[in-house]
Amino acid sequence: MRFGVDFGTTNSAIAYYDGQQLHPIVTDPANDNPDMMPSLIYVDRDFQVTVGAAAASAYLQHETGRPVRWRQREAGEIEITVASVGSSGGDPIEFVQQVSVLVDEAANGRLIQSIKTALFNERYEGTRIFGKFYRVDDLIAIILRRLRQAAERETGERCDQIVLGRPVQFSTNPLIDARAEAILLKAAHLAGFDEVRFELEPVGVAYLYHRRSAARQTVLVFDFGGGTLDLTIAEVGGPQAPVILATGGAPIGGNDLDRRIMAALLPYFGGGDEGALAADMSDKLLAWQTMPELSRPHYMERIHRLKRGGHRQSMRALETLISRNMGFKLFKEIEQVKKQLSENPSSTLEFSFEAIQIQETITRRRFDRMIASDLAAIRASVHGLLQSAAVHPDQIDVVLRTGGSSLIPAVRQLLEEIFSQDRVQTIDPLISVTGGFAVVAHGLNPQAAQTSPGELITEVDPSTANLHIIGVGTAVYSDRAFIISRIPSRLHGLPALQTTHTSLTARDDAALQFCLNHPARIYVAYESATARIPYWLRGFDIENLRIEIEDEFALIRRAMQVYSKRFEPGTVILGGNQAEGFEGQVMVNYFVIVQPEDQVA
Repeated sequence: MRFGVDFGTTNSAIAYYDGQQLHPIVTDPANDNPDMMPSLIYVDRDFQVTVGAAAASAYLQHETGRPVRWRQREAGEIEITVASVGSSGGDPIEFVQQVSVLVDEAANGRLIQSIKTALFNERYEGTRIFGKFYRVDDLIAIILRRLRQAAERETGERCDQIVLGRPVQFSTNPLIDARAEAILLKAAHLAGFDEVRFELEPVGVAYLYHRRSAARQTVLVFDFGGGTLDLTIAEVGGPQAPVILATGGAPIGGNDLDRRIMAALLPYFGGGDEGALAADMSDKLLAWQTMPELSRPHYMERIHRLKRGGHRQSMRALETLISRNMGFKLFKEIEQVKKQLSENPSSTLEFSFEAIQIQETITRRRFDRMIASDLAAIRASVHGLLQSAAVHPDQIDVVLRTGGSSLIPAVRQLLEEIFSQDRVQTIDPLISVTGGFAVVAHGLNPQAAQTSPGELITEVDPSTANLHIIGVGTAVYSDRAFIISRIPSRLHGLPALQTTHTSLTARDDAALQFCLNHPARIYVAYESATARIPYWLRGFDIENLRIEIEDEFALIRRAMQVYSKRFEPGTVILGGNQAEGFEGQVMVNYFVIVQPEDQVA
């Protein structure tokens, strides 16, 4: 049985489709909607992990209202090497420096929210929680594993084959986008999913609507969730398969709109345009995760100076907010106000705790002004998508809006202005997104027999390489324990040549030779840190793809740049890792992946 999985910024869900009916899985009985699990993780000092609605409850119980106590703690030693100074040169200077960090000793646990947004940041690798480092893959796997366990518990069947949703774009940079998908793939495998196929989130909605529509229609899917806006224009319905005309989106989500409301509350804490608080401190108040940083000693000194300078009430409120860890609770109230404004012309935020006394009425008109720049970006994204698809607004038969943020009246009004009211429909997020993936999963044929490595590649000298199938966790070399840590999904599961690491310094022009029995594209993964690649490799195309490998202890990690070239059947000769033309230093040998031409997308 194949399942559809929606890993969301705010909520996550899993479902399956039996050909007649959609079956959502109960993933979080404690949540308002038990078929959706909040994408929250709480880790306590004993490394016990709580997920979903229970994670929010644990954080509110153990962290909210407690004092924040920063302490300097020794983190260890690092060796530092610097070049010697002076005209005579000399040996480099080496010394050891003790490193210390500030830690909140009063913390009972750590709450992780919106972990999906980390995929948009190419520099973010993970976070350290009470001395243990969690990579992004590990954190996402915690959410996905709970979904798998819920599905197996409810169906009594093994759940290891899924269609997993992803945004239209993690980044406009193809390399960052492919990296983000590779992290998702790694997380899915860590969670126990053996077969993973990706589908764009709004495309899932299109497939669900396609099943319901007897007549051919052109639809625009408007998926506005907590982290992103994803858009798709597709032809759906009737006996023909769906045809995707264009996809697009914008890095705008409900979390950004929450920050707009928080910006309106900054005067209560001495911030805002008229406030005494510096811009760098005001910026940290716009997200609950960064608020506690203001309780660090150097910020507290500035707050105390402002308090003595006549800003007593606002600074007392700010001290309470940051030193009693009230940010998450405040943002939960902000989220409720945003939801109430979808149904009421105004909502009052009342928040009282010690020196914090907020009573702020926000009208829908005022909220619309707060999010004016976001609405302008949304309008531009919709028109840009129409232009990409060469479709006029009048040619769109139906607009399907989904995602919690699509319920905002100003967003609905924007769509009705472009397309007319009668063509804009609302569709439930669980049914539309997760259900769409479930429909796609059900429609997948059992995987066609893949060309085996031995059928595709022959006449390989076993002293130079071994044949295998490459994927997350597989060994890279036959003589050293490096494994695939992250790999782009399009390369996962393909035949490959496992080279020897001892050939790292090979300089001859015929270091690897084999017979290719079918037309194929050959990918060479070569260390990205090199200054110049060998001449033999310069005839290959540079792909916007990288593969990450690590040793068995995850102490050494290397990024491999991917190059590719199409080959006809026959003898293939590849040069050495450091053949003529090479310049620089490399730590690892290259390896080879082969994709039969009939499998090339």
